[in-house]
Amino acid sequence: MVFHAIAIWLLVASVPLWVYRWVVYVGLNARERAIFRRLVTSRAESAFRFGARMFGFLVVLASTVMLLVYALRYLKQGSIEIGAFKQTVRGRLYSGMDPIDQALNSYHYEQSLPIAVLTTCLLLSVAFTLAAAALRDISILGRLRRKLKKLQTRLGTEMPT
Repeated sequence: MVFHAIAIWLLVASVPLWVYRWVVYVGLNARERAIFRRLVTSRAESAFRFGARMFGFLVVLASTVMLLVYALRYLKQGSIEIGAFKQTVRGRLYSGMDPIDQALNSYHYEQSLPIAVLTTCLLLSVAFTLAAAALRDISILGRLRRKLKKLQTRLGTEMPT
């Protein structure tokens, strides 16, 4: 439930971040846009690759925790029962709108635990990737503008008037 809430908040936060990134990007001239594109492609890891790495990390982490829990359960009770996600996790995230809540129930909470964990990892990695990529681009744009402004002031003072 906590991971669902984190993913939802990251998705909500990524929308204004991407809007701000787009506004700043549109404010650049053609030369600055070319420099920005070159910086992003040469220095930064692609968002898809970052998201895939994040998803892989989350799947390995969740699998390790599930393996540990089921191993302890087998040692204690002598059986392994993998049930639905709703049997394992009691807390649910509700939106208050019936169509969305019914879709969440049927597509997520009614699934078996490994499938529900995979979908949670996917949602969390997509949300984190969207927010992190927007923040990375905003940071690059800010540094680019500062460096170009310093360069323009240095060139402006060195040139005779």
